Amino acid sequence: MGELRLTGLASGMDTDFIIEQLMKAHRLKATKIENKITTTEWKQEKWKELNSKIYSFYTNQLSKLRFQSSFLTKKAVSSNQNKVEVTAGTNAADGTHIIKVKQLASAQFMTGDKINKANISLSTKLTDLDIDASSNPTITIKIGEQSTEFTIDENKTVGDFVNALKKAGLNANFDTVHNRFFISSKESGKENEFTITSSNPEILEKLGLGSKASVVDAQDAEIVYNGVTLTSSSNNFTVNGLTLILKETTAVDEQISITVSNNTEAVYNMVKDFVKAYNELITEFNKAYYADSARGFDPLTDEEKEKMTDEQIAKWESKIKDALLRRDNTLGSLITTFRDILSDSVSINGKKYSLSSFGIVTGDYSEKGLLHISGDSDFASVALSENKLMDALNNNPDEVMQVLSKLASDLYNTLTEKMKSTSLSSALTVYNDKELAKQITDYKSELKRMEDRLSELEEKYYRQFSAMESALAKMNSQSSFLMSMLGMNNN
Repeated sequence: MGELRLTGLASGMDTDFIIEQLMKAHRLKATKIENKITTTEWKQEKWKELNSKIYSFYTNQLSKLRFQSSFLTKKAVSSNQNKVEVTAGTNAADGTHIIKVKQLASAQFMTGDKINKANISLSTKLTDLDIDASSNPTITIKIGEQSTEFTIDENKTVGDFVNALKKAGLNANFDTVHNRFFISSKESGKENEFTITSSNPEILEKLGLGSKASVVDAQDAEIVYNGVTLTSSSNNFTVNGLTLILKETTAVDEQISITVSNNTEAVYNMVKDFVKAYNELITEFNKAYYADSARGFDPLTDEEKEKMTDEQIAKWESKIKDALLRRDNTLGSLITTFRDILSDSVSINGKKYSLSSFGIVTGDYSEKGLLHISGDSDFASVALSENKLMDALNNNPDEVMQVLSKLASDLYNTLTEKMKSTSLSSALTVYNDKELAKQITDYKSELKRMEDRLSELEEKYYRQFSAMESALAKMNSQSSFLMSMLGMNNN
């Protein structure tokens, strides 16, 4: 419980108010430290958001562009998508490929004969189906080269057998309406064929899985590709860099043509995505680095906020936050790195190329490094120009690949170096996060010491005023005594 103070009784002065005014000047120092904590925390948060965007660009658009394999995409078109769908890998041969689908791959199916027993459920014991379990007979489930044994005893149930079939790798169910087992292989193709045998063949007959069971054999997919017959256990067929999804067989005299070519559009869109992501990042950089000064704007105290509307508070704080990275050395270094690397040239066979060689150009000075793709409608200022990028991708794709992947690799490697862990920053971080965290900790420690000193100073003032009050009270008492004595003498 705080100390009860009775002040100003002798002097008549408002001691609390006087001390409050005396402390205001001293508390300005604490307020300055609080402002440093607030602005450093805001700066820390602003860098976290910006670093997250840089890292996203680094791991996505930039990382993709640096690999030459990203430029080697192919597209494949099937003349009959209803029967054969196709995608092309980077190693697919350009040209027309001829496909005939002679047979689709299918799984093996076994439908058990009806068991002539009433009220069979998964909990029904196998012995209730007239199966003799006295010698612990076994059922062998074989899938390809893998075998699983199921041993029958007095307690084994229909459900136990179904579970054993599933654990062995089959689809299995006992239909209690039709009193039949339905079993199939999980995967198509002859390599996934299965057999179910028993040490006592009568057991399978009593389960409906003997001679009267209906079996549909598994089969492999079979195609004729450019005159050569090929087989696969799956209807997803991979051949010569092409991935085929077989849907239907072709007629005897029918053939499907697959046309493979460079996927210029996909490469163009990849480059365009890179340019857009780069521009978004550079815009963020420029906005923060070239922000208007917030000189004279300090974080608001609670007392100041009480006199303002929420909108006024938001505008005030936004002014400060927008300027936190103004002329920041780390940010300035990043801007220079991005601009310098992407404005560099690459030599190929003695000839120098740059982004502008392929119609990727910068605007006027006021844009501060933004890129535009000439002839692209998404870049209005150059939309009516010739689309050099598309033309280069169609006619000189190797040069485009080598130049863009080299510049992207240079930028990627430079960012990797900047993101290395140091005494001032963590790994995958381009700013001094460790240093900022330490500054905040140091400021808070300094504030704590300052608060302790202010508390001591306030107590000192109260003691001084208390001493003054005591002296005044004593003096008043003595004065009253003297006056009363004088009054008595006059009588």
